[in-house]
Amino acid sequence: MNTPQYTKAIISNQLVEVTQQSYLPTTGRTSQGGRKPFTNQSKENYQVNIKKGINRARKQIRRLLECNFTDQYAFVTLTFTPSKEIDLTDIKSCNKMFADFKKRLAYYLKTNNLPDFKYLGVTEFQDKKRQGAIHYHLVCNLTDIPSDTLQQLWQYGWVNKAITLSNAVANEKIAFYLNKGITDPRLNGHKRYFHSYGLKKPITLEIKNPAEFYNYLDDCQPTLTDGNTFHSPYTGETKYEQYYVENTKELLEYVQEL
Repeated sequence: MNTPQYTKAIISNQLVEVTQQSYLPTTGRTSQGGRKPFTNQSKENYQVNIKKGINRARKQIRRLLECNFTDQYAFVTLTFTPSKEIDLTDIKSCNKMFADFKKRLAYYLKTNNLPDFKYLGVTEFQDKKRQGAIHYHLVCNLTDIPSDTLQQLWQYGWVNKAITLSNAVANEKIAFYLNKGITDPRLNGHKRYFHSYGLKKPITLEIKNPAEFYNYLDDCQPTLTDGNTFHSPYTGETKYEQYYVENTKELLEYVQEL
């Protein structure tokens, strides 16, 4: 590609993403400050904005997974028993029950001197025989909590739990599984993913000296796991690369000095 005018890196622990583009980024703000006003044109682009939101959610789910669950984690699915009293297709009703579960779980963890509940999750609808009933998929730190204990704390249905070691292959599969339901139009207007407070966020920064950055990246034994080049009217010719590195220590020390 042509010499890039702008290079950005997003570092999520061992996952490193590099974007190089021909045009400098635009802020999307007015000269008076603040976001651009909501116009009839933006209403017409509703579906485009939905698609952009889904793409952002997909990327952020993987980044938060990599940043916060670096050793092993529990992959937990919470489902509801069919009920005539509660509409299990209603997100607000189910979220209220999930919030109550978190309160019971928090009390249990505190009583047993265990770490606070750390999680990243999505809402998914079970169609066909379940007729759109909601269930939750969670990546969390409940590796040492027995499944039958979680079952008692959940109270509303069934709990399935599996322990997963954090690595490039496993995390890609889990992120794909978490992402498979976030395009559902029933989630429009709701959070496509949710997480506990205080999760570590990826490091995002502009790279002023790409050659120097790549030298440090090469020292981290990177494996290119994804990449493509495309053209956009907003970014020009754009190159995206995704790496998984063996050791981030020197790279993190370098970017913290920038």
